[in-house]
Amino acid sequence: MDNLVSDNIKEGLLNIFNQRFNIDFTKWDKDYYTKNLLGEDIQLSARDLLYIYFDVKSQFNITIPQEEIANGKFSTFGGIFEIVLSQIKLRKIS
Repeated sequence: MDNLVSDNIKEGLLNIFNQRFNIDFTKWDKDYYTKNLLGEDIQLSARDLLYIYFDVKSQFNITIPQEEIANGKFSTFGGIFEIVLSQIKLRKIS
């Protein structure tokens, strides 16, 4: 079940990045999952992260904790994936 949830989250995030910014992470190395989205490789802007924030909240029906943004976790694909996964798990526990 966890693999299904993880796969659905990954697919949803890939769709967000592809539709919103025409970024296809499936064509890149796995290293790109840990690269800073604002860095010189991916080159998104702070405004772009805001779009991603609202897209993720809407698509997965979750709340993204403010501390996750403040600690920089929301700045990589992998970090966003972990945030979504943890929030979905918390929702299932409650």
